[in-house]
Amino acid sequence: MELIPVQKSFEETYRQLLFTDRYLVSAANRKYLIRGVVYAVFTVAIVLIFIFTDSSYGASGIFILPLFWVCFGLYLLYLRWRTHKRRKVILKELAQSSIEESSSDMRLSFTEDEVSVMQNQSVTSVKWDSFRAFLEEEDTVYLFQDEPYAAWSFSEKEIGSVAVSRLKELARSKLPIL
Repeated sequence: MELIPVQKSFEETYRQLLFTDRYLVSAANRKYLIRGVVYAVFTVAIVLIFIFTDSSYGASGIFILPLFWVCFGLYLLYLRWRTHKRRKVILKELAQSSIEESSSDMRLSFTEDEVSVMQNQSVTSVKWDSFRAFLEEEDTVYLFQDEPYAAWSFSEKEIGSVAVSRLKELARSKLPIL
């Protein structure tokens, strides 16, 4: 079990958090696309009811549709604002607090059984079974547990290219890709 020094920096930690956030937001955007399709189908149905029937549902629906679309547009703007706020404020604060908590003598080790991080006198070990999945970026590996923003991520700038490639190989053999 070789101890690998971890060189944490704000820029690298923030970049890793942004990558994780973009990945999660793209998954959520698929859900919002489905909602948009439902709104479009609803609109077409109301217009068809208005054109082909004499019921009052179609007439009232035509007047209510713009209100629904305005509400949906405001909802999408709110989601955009929330994403912007999360990226500009919350993730920066999270990266800063992560850097402040981690000491300069942080070390990483990994074996076939577990991944361990040592700081001062404390050791945090996590078995490979506790990780749910992993994700690779060109020079970074992400190990995901239950909470996505608490992913363990290590880049070549932090632990070196040899250690990252060995960690990627171990992750490929132990975990499903996300």
